[in-house]
Amino acid sequence: MVQHLVGVILALIELLEAEAERLKLTLRKLLVAGALLIVGAVVGSFVLLVATGFLLWSFFLALLPWMTEAQAALLVGGVIWLVVGGALWLVANRLRKP
Repeated sequence: MVQHLVGVILALIELLEAEAERLKLTLRKLLVAGALLIVGAVVGSFVLLVATGFLLWSFFLALLPWMTEAQAALLVGGVIWLVVGGALWLVANRLRKP
């Protein structure tokens, strides 16, 4: 009877050890995937920010033949305010509704 109980306990310990090793490997894979996701999001956000800056700069340069620098900057700034303000307004309205 005691031998049977010791055998069951040893089998349980071996099972727990195997499951702990499997959990360790799964957590390691999850952490690596999470780190890669964060790095990708940061790099993607930076690229998007730089691309938006170039787009706005090219819009400003395209307006220069027809306007002064101050007028072109005012128009580009107004467009930015309209787009960002409109986006924030849409998000605020979506969050307000249940």
